[in-house]
Amino acid sequence: MRKWRLFVCLLLAGLALGTTAPALLAQSIMERLVTPGPLSAPHAKLESKCSSCHTSFQRATENRQCVACHQEVGRDVAASKGFHGRFGKARSQTCRSCHSEHHGRAHDIVAFSRSSFDHGLTDYPLTGKHAGVACASCHRPGTKFRGTTTACAACHRTDEPHKGRLGRTCHSCHGTAGWKALKPFDHRARTEFALTGAHARVKCTDCHRDEVWAGLPDACVDCHRKDDAHRGSRGSNCASCHRTTRWAEVTFDHDSTGFSLIGGHAAASCAACHGAGNTVRNPSRTCIACHRKDDTHQGGNGEQCGDCHTPRGWSRVKFDHDAMTQFPLKGAHRQTKCAACHRDPPRVAKPPVACFGCHAEDDSHEGRNGTDCARCHVETAWDAVTFDHNRMTQFPLLGAHARAACESCHTSPPEQLRPDTACASCHAEDDPHAGNLGANCARCHDSEDWVTRVRFDHDLTRFPLLGSHAGQECSACHADKRFAAKGTACADCHADDHHLGQLGSRPDCQGCHNTRDWKVWSFDHDRQTRFALTGRHRGLICSACHTRAGDPAKQPSRCIACHRRDDRHRGAFGEDCERCHVTDSFSAIILP
Repeated sequence: MRKWRLFVCLLLAGLALGTTAPALLAQSIMERLVTPGPLSAPHAKLESKCSSCHTSFQRATENRQCVACHQEVGRDVAASKGFHGRFGKARSQTCRSCHSEHHGRAHDIVAFSRSSFDHGLTDYPLTGKHAGVACASCHRPGTKFRGTTTACAACHRTDEPHKGRLGRTCHSCHGTAGWKALKPFDHRARTEFALTGAHARVKCTDCHRDEVWAGLPDACVDCHRKDDAHRGSRGSNCASCHRTTRWAEVTFDHDSTGFSLIGGHAAASCAACHGAGNTVRNPSRTCIACHRKDDTHQGGNGEQCGDCHTPRGWSRVKFDHDAMTQFPLKGAHRQTKCAACHRDPPRVAKPPVACFGCHAEDDSHEGRNGTDCARCHVETAWDAVTFDHNRMTQFPLLGAHARAACESCHTSPPEQLRPDTACASCHAEDDPHAGNLGANCARCHDSEDWVTRVRFDHDLTRFPLLGSHAGQECSACHADKRFAAKGTACADCHADDHHLGQLGSRPDCQGCHNTRDWKVWSFDHDRQTRFALTGRHRGLICSACHTRAGDPAKQPSRCIACHRRDDRHRGAFGEDCERCHVTDSFSAIILP
């Protein structure tokens, strides 16, 4: 009972003091009485000093209290580095959310798990082969995790073959994927000696022997003395000719010697002119000095080979025949070999310039047309003739004439005989009219086809071809090709097989018929004769009245001529029937 009273008295005293005394005093008395439990072993020395971690009634200040002691962690959080600076929960929550206290001395306040720890949240992510290394390989006992060095040499001192001669920044060349897997090393920037061509594929130790990395000579000959085919005769500046891509690839600028290597010279080997081992330093520059054996003229054209030949190829000649001679090479002449015309060297004999001088054997006219072949032939091809018969003569070649061979008309040289331009002079044998239609064949025939393309205009004759006549063959009316006319009357061609002479021996056919169709006819009996067809007469066929052969104009027109049998009066009232009868019906009577 006394203890309880003592506790209450102390509590009241603490409350009273808490309102007037500093918080530190209240914490030291009051809060110690209500502590939740003993601290962990690392914080055991602070168990009597609650104010080291707590501020009375101000939990928000606890993180500041923590980093006041754990300053390294505070700096990491502020700089966003290290585990606490990279772990989001450590930056946004209170320290005690992970590191809880007052659970006793044996409590693990850190709760660190080696198997699940994410090393990527540190300043040194484990990549490559580091990811499979055990923690103890780098984090030695008695050393804080954060205090472990990240220098490669700290772990790989025994693996480092350079023995420290290249410094301790191993990562500048090596990577975590494998110790032997090297990163690209900028040899130009780091050493001022760029590795180009085949140098880029050479092992480092091929040049840096015995791990000597500094002070190496950079002259080509220092490494390639054994490759120098010139044996020092060209000096030590190998780079003036050779390239790093391949030792045998030469880039010497021969233009600098005054003798440019062009054409076939560019592909020639150095030894071709400079001898084996380039012992001939200054060979002769004249063409004949190297190409005497190639001179097919055997000196006949002198030794100035460059006047005609070019370095592009010995067989490619650049002699300008057009400008340097009086005979320009055109057409097929340009493709002709020199020896085809120049059978002897030009200094011995010059070939003729007249066509006939070379082409006498090609002249199919055998000299009949003279020797001026160029009037008709051209240089492109001997068979290509350019003689313009249309412009140069008074007889244009049209149609089949343009395709005819010259000899078809020109049976003798033009100087001796000029063909007559009249058609009959050449086509008399082709004239089926035997000359009866005259010599001007062109009135009907044209030069394209003698037989099928006939254009005679029959409408210009006395008998224009109309209707069905226009489609008839000439021989349908003209019995032979002399074209003697049978006559222009219809009866001359059309025998009267229908009327049998009832309309006369030579009837006027066109009076009823027309040229469109023989069966289509029209005859106006009322207008074309003096006997109008009225009444029952209008429907009768022609042969009903025209029963006898003879001229229809002479046919009698009196009624009794046709109706004598119909006269019941037996002639008692005479033969003037129309006085009483009418044409509508014979039995109809009109009294006078």
